[in-house]
Amino acid sequence: MVEAHAGAVLERLAEFDRLAARVRERGDGLVVTHGEPHPGNLIRRADGSLLLVDWDTVGLAVPERDLSVVSRDPAGLDAYTRVTGRRVDAAALALYRLRWALADVADFAMLLCGPHERTPDTETARDGLAWTVGRLAAGPWSPPG
Repeated sequence: MVEAHAGAVLERLAEFDRLAARVRERGDGLVVTHGEPHPGNLIRRADGSLLLVDWDTVGLAVPERDLSVVSRDPAGLDAYTRVTGRRVDAAALALYRLRWALADVADFAMLLCGPHERTPDTETARDGLAWTVGRLAAGPWSPPG
């Protein structure tokens, strides 16, 4: 699968480099980010409040690192801007979404290229690899401009 779409994967890697340079040029607003702020990393306390757990991917980055996982809904991202006064950068969102997809390809390929047995987990990895490579082959992730 990766070999069949090698050209597209290489284009996305080059795109990743361009997006990273663009975000780096902006050079502002690094914050502590979680890295995987999805519902599986939330625990609801008895009082109804939420705790964000599993901080093994913590890092300093632009807020879009976490926002790229939290929401694809423009209204939700607009709410972030209203509350924080910080405009969400479309290039940074694209960068982190593309990074996630490229990391998935690497992880799935490492699993499937090494010795393994056919199990539900390897079938899930194969399906995930096919889906992700298809998305990468579909075209650019960068916002216009």
